[in-house]
Amino acid sequence: MDASVRNFLYRNPQFYELVYPEPNDETPMMCRRMFSRYLARPPSSILDLGCGTACDLASLPRECPDCWGVDYLPEMIAFARARRPHLHLQPGDARSVRLGRTFDVILSMGSAFMYALTNADVGRTLDTFAAHSHAGTLLILDINNAASYLGGEHFQPTSELRISSPGFSAEAHSSHSFDRRRQLLVRRRTWHIDGQGEAEDFCEYRMFFPAELEHLLSGRGFRVAGMFDNKELQETELSGPRLYVPAIFQPAVGEATD
Repeated sequence: MDASVRNFLYRNPQFYELVYPEPNDETPMMCRRMFSRYLARPPSSILDLGCGTACDLASLPRECPDCWGVDYLPEMIAFARARRPHLHLQPGDARSVRLGRTFDVILSMGSAFMYALTNADVGRTLDTFAAHSHAGTLLILDINNAASYLGGEHFQPTSELRISSPGFSAEAHSSHSFDRRRQLLVRRRTWHIDGQGEAEDFCEYRMFFPAELEHLLSGRGFRVAGMFDNKELQETELSGPRLYVPAIFQPAVGEATD
């Protein structure tokens, strides 16, 4: 993630899950469906790169006690450690972090991979995925689907968000645009927060097309096992706004793995 990213929720992680609630564990349930479909046995280790507040990772120790989370922002990790001490959490940059071990599953959820803005950053992040994989490791990506956004019905030039809870009440106005040359979605957001005034966000996200993503992953030894625009993993024409991508690590013959 570039240091120039400004996001009120990243600076105030105590509000993040109020703005993006997931009361029924939809994302972890989708991960469990992928575990069942693409792994021969339940995973014994999971790494979540870009774990944020670790809300997705928090319910997975029921199946896998060895769960690690890494996030670029120390504020997110501090909040997650206080709230979810049963997880192994640490700050780190997905472009460069090395934990000295491999995992059965690697997660990159909530558009985390989209913070790799340049081709060099994409390559470094893919190298991190590969460095923590052994033969058969399942990588799960959750990102925006550029094929549906660029000129499609899911692109909204503006959007409004209203949050009202005992601990946090706010309105947010967002505007979206594209930097097509750099293949980036640009979001500018203004928060009007009860009792706190205004806050300004600025975020850029790298957009990936399905075939492009498959090519990038295959170049680092990952075989894409499917692409879905829904968490039920049903086959569609990929017209939805999200891509959920399972990929299996298959190192080249003779390449050392754990």
